[in-house]
Amino acid sequence: MGLEYFFKRISLILMSIGFSQTISAIENVWSINTIETRIQQEYAVINGRIIGPENDVLPGASVIIRSLGIGSSSDWDGLFTLNRVPLGRHIVEISYLGFDTFTKEVQITAGGTLEVNLGDIKLAPTTNQLGEVIVTGSIEGQQKAYNLQRSSDNIKTVVSADLINRFPDINVAEAMQRVSGVSIERDGGEGSIVKIRGTPQNFTTISINGEQIPPTDEEGARSESLDLVSADQLASMEVSKAITPEMDGDAIGGAINLITPTARGEKAQFRTTIGGGYNNLFDKGSTTLKFRYDQRFADNKFGVLFGTSYYNTNNGDERYQATYRFRRIGDSDDPNSFEDWVIDDFRLRPVQRERDRIGANATVDYKFNNNSKVFAKLIYSKLDDRTLRRRIRFRPRNNYDDPLNPGVANNIEVRRDVNDKIVDRENITFSFGGDHALGSLAKLDYGITYTTSQRELESFRYTFRQRGLTVNFDRSDSDFPAITALEGDLQDDSAFDFSFLQRDIPIINKGKNTSAQLNLAFPIQVGNNQGEIKVGGKYRGIENIRRRTLVQYGFDGDYTLDEVSDGFSGTIFDDRYEMGSFPEANASNQHFVDNFQNYEINERITRSNSDRFFYNANEDVLAAYAQGKMQFDKFRILAGVRYESTEVEYDALQIIEDGREPSRPIDGGNDFDFVLPMVHLKYAFTDRTNLRLSYTESFARPDLQDLVPRQNLSFENLVISTGNPELNPASAQNVDLLFEHYFRSDGIISGGLFYKKVEDFIFDQVSDIDDPGNQFDGWRQTKPVNGDEANLYGVEVNLAKKFTFLSGFLSGLGVNLNYTYVQSDSSFDFFNEDTGETNTREDVPFIGQADNLWNAALYYDKGGFTSRLSLNYNGKSLLSFTDNPELDFYVEERYQLDVNVSQKIMKGLTVFAEFVNLLDEPSIEYQGLRSRVTNYESYGWFSRFGINYNF
Repeated sequence: MGLEYFFKRISLILMSIGFSQTISAIENVWSINTIETRIQQEYAVINGRIIGPENDVLPGASVIIRSLGIGSSSDWDGLFTLNRVPLGRHIVEISYLGFDTFTKEVQITAGGTLEVNLGDIKLAPTTNQLGEVIVTGSIEGQQKAYNLQRSSDNIKTVVSADLINRFPDINVAEAMQRVSGVSIERDGGEGSIVKIRGTPQNFTTISINGEQIPPTDEEGARSESLDLVSADQLASMEVSKAITPEMDGDAIGGAINLITPTARGEKAQFRTTIGGGYNNLFDKGSTTLKFRYDQRFADNKFGVLFGTSYYNTNNGDERYQATYRFRRIGDSDDPNSFEDWVIDDFRLRPVQRERDRIGANATVDYKFNNNSKVFAKLIYSKLDDRTLRRRIRFRPRNNYDDPLNPGVANNIEVRRDVNDKIVDRENITFSFGGDHALGSLAKLDYGITYTTSQRELESFRYTFRQRGLTVNFDRSDSDFPAITALEGDLQDDSAFDFSFLQRDIPIINKGKNTSAQLNLAFPIQVGNNQGEIKVGGKYRGIENIRRRTLVQYGFDGDYTLDEVSDGFSGTIFDDRYEMGSFPEANASNQHFVDNFQNYEINERITRSNSDRFFYNANEDVLAAYAQGKMQFDKFRILAGVRYESTEVEYDALQIIEDGREPSRPIDGGNDFDFVLPMVHLKYAFTDRTNLRLSYTESFARPDLQDLVPRQNLSFENLVISTGNPELNPASAQNVDLLFEHYFRSDGIISGGLFYKKVEDFIFDQVSDIDDPGNQFDGWRQTKPVNGDEANLYGVEVNLAKKFTFLSGFLSGLGVNLNYTYVQSDSSFDFFNEDTGETNTREDVPFIGQADNLWNAALYYDKGGFTSRLSLNYNGKSLLSFTDNPELDFYVEERYQLDVNVSQKIMKGLTVFAEFVNLLDEPSIEYQGLRSRVTNYESYGWFSRFGINYNF
């Protein structure tokens, strides 16, 4: 009967869209009408909507007829459907965390209706032994997330907007750090880049409402940094650590889907926030404004939601960077000379930053009935950064001449420069889609998405220098090397001559994704067991461009720092370093205008730096999948396969002889495809306890700029970066095992194991350059190449529980704890293009993979008062590596302590205060040994405070 039944559904769908002649031919072979009549006589569809005590919808509720083994769960709108329910009297059982189990008897008789609509089913909150209601406003949102997580087919973590708001997290990256297995990188103290389970950035897929965000990273990374998106614009975040065939396959680490909200109730809801803040490092304030409105009309059929937010923050960092080289100290014929690691370049560079972050989202949807709806969603994110970076740069290089005073460098150059930079980033994502039940035959859903991102950078960098100084570098305190000028005056502005002016006008990165997808799900039955077959396809077109117009000027004449000095005389790192004066941006710009005729363009550097940055990249992705799901009493299996094909084309400019000759156009491309089988097993010991096992295959595309035959020079960092058109995408086999138990009222305890076998992973090969022409002597070259094989494995445990079993005051206590242990090893051949030698390295961990990650939060929530003390830990991780394991670069472990409190004053009115990074832990990077610090930055602590008013 299964094949006949499935074929009948295909035929009726074709008939419904106009293929009547085709169906007539089919009816000669299959008696469609007979089948339909029998189905109408023997089966029915039961549907309804599950709501809470305030008529709010409850997604993720378990709906089951235990005697038949028929089950389903409610969607984001609280709607559920039970297909192919046979004749007879049945008990429908509905369970939801934090609510009492609901049962309803349903009678289906011969000749009756094909559809039984139970309407709105209102659940009652659970009470404890003291008669207190467990569900409260502060946990209800996360209860919905736990129910969606519990009923899901794959291993995922769902974080509700309510839980996001429980932490003082201003952007999505900050919120993501609270999820088990997730680590973040920071920019100016704010979270930005997200990684899952210790895998590289491009192993994680970032999407909004199911479609990937086009990247605009200046370095060409494929994943967008998530400091762009305001956390308050979301309804939830879904982190899938084991993907299903219907999801994009380029997710070795996992897939993050940011879901924007939809209007829920017929009563108008208004939410407003007004607040301020403070950063102690720069003694600056901040502003917060938020507003949201949502309401449903026309008997709950039409919904409208609009939300917006504005954050103005002032922050930055105190920072120094250092480069080390193994140099000879003294002449080689001096018996006292020796070789040692010395500071080759040292840069003090504090940054002041003002950020304006704007977020807005709008959703309209229309429900024709409980089984049919259409929607349109728009989210807009904009982040404007204005930064002022002052820098003193010491360049001792080979000038350590006295072996008796090995820290003294003679005849060195010291630079003072200021970089006045504006970075504007924005993303617009628009999606339109629908879900429709085609009677009892099938379910159709579709979506069209257009998303565009842009990043523009404009900067002016004025550099002055003084030569011939003698400086002593005292490294007895390895974290803060003491610097003393023995000859020359670092504070004499008139001794610093103009060196050059660099103007970026501007750097532009643009990305655009256009996608369309279609999915069909058919209910099936094998014996008394129900399931579904789902098929679908997707197209995504990606356009990515990068442009740079960099002009470098020299000056014909005398021009010293004292003419445009800012008079700045502050210190950094608790008065350890005197910064002195720098070029004042406005005065320097005015000097440029007044003396434009004396500024001379350096044609070679201008052309080569601009041309190296240019590329166009276009990528077409076609995907198709088929998956089947079947429920056998307590056991569920989902299995299927996904096919993805990718074609990449690019245009670039190839640099000739270090830019001394004009560049020439170059184009090329790459294509690859994958067949990805996947299996997900789920066994429900009870309706609150699951054991899950998954096997999936996935891949990761190379970053777009890595495929382009580029050559970028960083004169600031003395690095040459090249592309590699021969790169292969990485592929992985993934195994996940997870046990999870959900507490009756709220919370979860879970633990699991995971393993990944990765082939053709991509890493940056780093080698020193020994240039006979001395053009790039002392520089490093980085080039992306494929490694051989890597293994990654780990453990995740998670506990979230409110202590409702306690009485009185203590019943408001709760904890959120998670811990992730990760290990990885990779092997590869490391080819040094300078020496022509190949070294094999083994047992190297993934870049960015920390052995230990954990979060610990103690909270209190009772009587309108909420507080949370949260501690986040990222263990030491590998930053980059070389052909010599003793020279690898690392990121030191780091803790962050945050506190937030709020108090309800009256109905709808709450006051709050938040404190971030109270420990003021620095971010530290080093090479080989902890004593060779290459980057040290401190952010200070932040605070935010204000009022929320909901009405």
